[in-house]
Order: sequence, then C-alpha cells, then structure tokens
Amino acid sequence: MVQIRILTQYLENYSDTDVPYWKKKGGHTFTIKDVNSDLVMYSNNLSKILANLVETENNEHSKYEYIEHEVLFQEDDYCIDNAMLAQEIQNYNGKDRKDGTTSSRNT
Repeated sequence: MVQIRILTQYLENYSDTDVPYWKKKGGHTFTIKDVNSDLVMYSNNLSKILANLVETENNEHSKYEYIEHEVLFQEDDYCIDNAMLAQEIQNYNGKDRKDGTTSSRNT
C-alpha cells in the first residue's frame, strides 16, 4: 500500500457566481492513504486523474488547482520534532551555532 499526496493551489471567489473573481489564498494538500501500489504504478496519466479528482472538491466559493503529486512508498518519518525545530531556529538566529559562527542578523 502507498500514500498519495496531492499538492494544490487553493483559491476563493471574491465575487458572485456569474462573474467570479478567484484569488489565490495559499496551498492545500490532499492525502489519499492505503492505495494499492499496482493501481498507482500501472495507471495511465495519474496526474490527469488526480487533477480531475481534485476538481470534484470545487464549489462556487472555493476551488483547488492541481500542482503536482507525490507517491510515498513508506510511512512518514517523524524524526524531526517541534523542539528540534525551535532549537535550530535559535541556532540560526546567532545563538550557539554548530558551525562555530554567529549570525549577523539582529532579532
């Protein structure tokens, strides 16, 4: 079994449905879990199929545009946690950098 992540552009309609005005509001990731790997590997034009699938989530107020996808053949690796990220941010901002230098950035 594999997992598919579909990366999309999220847009919102700032007008009415007769004359829509779509504004980009950021990205959104759809995740499909427990997909048969043979189904993915032997699919013709998986990108187009996933783009069509994403379009089914659209409505008059919001929509998603397919950007790309990735197929994950293994479980997510959660070896980096929030504490490690916070420590790295502190290090980058000039405190106790591992390479022995200090940042010239003022925070």
